[in-house]
Amino acid sequence: MNDILLIIIFTFAIAIGFFLGKKYTPKKNNKFDEVFNDPKYFLGLNYLLKEQTDKAVDAFIESLEVNEATLETHLALGNLMRKQGQVDRAIRIHQNLLARPLLDLTHQHQVHLELGKDFMTAGLLDRAEMLLKEVIDESPSLRNTAQRYLLDIYQDEREWEKAISISESLLRGRFFKDSIQKKLSMTKMIAHFYCEMAEESIDKNDQSLAKKLLADAQSIDKLSVRASLLISNLNNKQGNFKLSIKILKKSIRDNPDFISEVLPILCHAYDGLYENEGFDKFLKFIEDQISREPSIEAALFLIDQLLVRSKEKLSYNKKAQSLLSDYALKYSSLEGFNKLLEIRLPTLSGDFAKECSDIHLLLQQIINKKLNYKCSHCGFSGRILHWRCPSCKTWDQMKSVKANTYN
Repeated sequence: MNDILLIIIFTFAIAIGFFLGKKYTPKKNNKFDEVFNDPKYFLGLNYLLKEQTDKAVDAFIESLEVNEATLETHLALGNLMRKQGQVDRAIRIHQNLLARPLLDLTHQHQVHLELGKDFMTAGLLDRAEMLLKEVIDESPSLRNTAQRYLLDIYQDEREWEKAISISESLLRGRFFKDSIQKKLSMTKMIAHFYCEMAEESIDKNDQSLAKKLLADAQSIDKLSVRASLLISNLNNKQGNFKLSIKILKKSIRDNPDFISEVLPILCHAYDGLYENEGFDKFLKFIEDQISREPSIEAALFLIDQLLVRSKEKLSYNKKAQSLLSDYALKYSSLEGFNKLLEIRLPTLSGDFAKECSDIHLLLQQIINKKLNYKCSHCGFSGRILHWRCPSCKTWDQMKSVKANTYN
């Protein structure tokens, strides 16, 4: 079905090209008639009818003259091939255009841009980068467009400094014009580039450089959750627990949807700052927080911590059950109900205990398959948080999927 559609579109595009050629060619030198008299045209048509698309491409690019009127047809055919996954054919079409001596400089730059996109799709990033740089240097009208594609290459190759340089150039230019939303998206992207560099510095144990890079990220995006998490982790390692707590509390206020990512680091900071009294202070803060902004994720984290620490303080177990009962009933949470079942199992006996245990295991299997994050741009879902969606490659679009509730 896709091949038939491709043939129809391909033939239609050729027809448009011939029509334009006839319209813009003087009657005394009618190239349109010459094309129809060219046996290669009919050979290409024959290949199309036999669904031999590869041979048809070769025949048509030889028979269809390249001029100002037909250039767009060639480019449209190349784009069509690339979108259909026929990258080798797209490359052949665009390279054929560059081989024509009558192509002026402006059109050469346009073809270089398209060929660069072909190479990107084919994974030939070095060749794509070379062509895009050439367009950036020589074509003011296509510079920003080429920079945007080059930015994608630098992200895929994890060349973050180059990505920052290109992004800042785009912000200074007219690429976004008056689109405030797109400019905001770009600034958030730059903050992530700094965070990527900071993580690389942390892996190399260069905490000083990492802190500087994270400060740069926060100066660009003051609401960056990622920067807050990374710098708070560093503060915890360096014993700056008070500063870590301050940063993370602000992060919860600004970005409550990421509370499940914040709480483990915040709990560690409270333990470090207040030692034995740390968890009780953390407990009070989270209880106050969820009383103002209910969060089953925060409640479940708190309950897990209470249960883990119940050996140190017996009252924690009772506190966990009380908190869990309230939340499981109030918010009809599947995770909350299963956790409550797990706690109550040791108090049950006989066949009823066996049945409850089976139900608990079944529910746990369902919960383990639950996807925790979803991209609001393309719909990709996953269990862990990706700052850049693995599917559509956009930044900051992975949002927390709330724990199963049935309100």
